Formats: sequence, structure tokens, C-alpha cells
Amino acid sequence: MKKLTSAVLALTVAAAGVLSTGCGGVDSNFSSDYVAGILDASYKGEFDNYIKMTDASEEEAQEIYDSTVEYYASAIAYYCEVYTEDISEELNAQYTDFAAELLKEAKYTISSAESGKESCYVKVSIKPINLLTQVEDDITACVDEYNAALEAVEDLDSMTEEEYAALEEDYAVNVLEALKSCAENLEYGDNVDFTMEITIDEDGYYGPANEDDWNTIDDYIMGLS
Repeated sequence: MKKLTSAVLALTVAAAGVLSTGCGGVDSNFSSDYVAGILDASYKGEFDNYIKMTDASEEEAQEIYDSTVEYYASAIAYYCEVYTEDISEELNAQYTDFAAELLKEAKYTISSAESGKESCYVKVSIKPINLLTQVEDDITACVDEYNAALEAVEDLDSMTEEEYAALEEDYAVNVLEALKSCAENLEYGDNVDFTMEITIDEDGYYGPANEDDWNTIDDYIMGLS
């Protein structure tokens, strides 16, 4: 599946990596609550536990949520060959709103938390959102329609910027309609268990041993892995 006109969209991976304070060793209950609080803030826009666990401000929590939604919206658009720089701000906002609604359907639980000598291992059980697999045939149909419209133009060099923009806008609208239709009967992939190692530094701040773990969890939850 490939549109005749191609472009490269660089995705900025936004990780929720705010740290939390604690004392007296790496506490498994605190660690699991800490991870759950960040996940809820990132995907559901539920900030209370995150703020309680980290003493962060609501503005900081909102920033984490917004960056997660923006990442997902960009990833969906990229997968579907919707080039956000070629569509209207209004339509871009609709993709963002759609991603936010979809993330409310994210399924994850903290299945266990085991303390080691210097760290805690928190297992996150994830049901990946399967939308991008569900929508493949519909997106192929949108691409075929786009290509047919492009091939019908006798002289591509004669296309104005306005005509090209209208074609891209129509394609993006059709894709969004297909995504929304599939989302009405959303499916999930096979369960994935991911273990995150939580450590505590010399100042008593909790955080993941590997900051990239947040990105990995993002991709599993969003069905991007």
C-alpha cells in the first residue's frame, strides 16, 4: 500500500518520565502505584494519582497527557499515509481528538510488583489496541481512490497547490471516517506482559532504570509494535 505522492513524517516520541520521591528502599506498592499513576495520566487524562505520587502540578500532568495524544495522532496519521503538513489545522485537530478518544479505551493493568535488592520489577499487562490492523483494507480502498483521482489528471505538473491540497484533504477525511467506523467495534491484540525495572536514586527519587520503557509501553498499548 503506497500513495503515489510520498513524504516523510518524523515522529517525536514523547515519554512520560517524571520522577517521584520515596524513602526506605524501593517499595513495591509505591512503585506499582507510581507506574499506574503515570499510565493513567498519559492515556486516560486522569491526573489525581499521578499528582499525588509525584507532587507534580496539574500543568505538568497535562503536558504528559497532551504529548502522548499528539504522539498517537501522529503515529496513526503516519501509518495511514496522511501527511499532516498537507491538511488543514481543523482536520489535524480532528485526528488529535480521535486519538484522545481512542486512548480512553486503552487496556492495561499492573499485574505484579516484586522488589529486588536495589530495584522493583513492575509487570504491566497490556491488551494492544488493534485498530491499525482492523482498518488496513479500508485504508487500502482510500489509497486506491486517491491514486485513481491522481491518475485521472492528464498533466500532474499543471496541478495547482490548491488542487493538490484538496486531494490530500479529501483523502485524510476518508481515512478518518474509516478509522472512526472501525473504532466503533474496536478489537484488541493478544495480551502482552512488559516488565519495567523501577529504581531509586541517592536523592530518593523513583524512576525507571530505562527511560525508553515508557516508549515501549506506548507502542504496545497503541498497537504500534
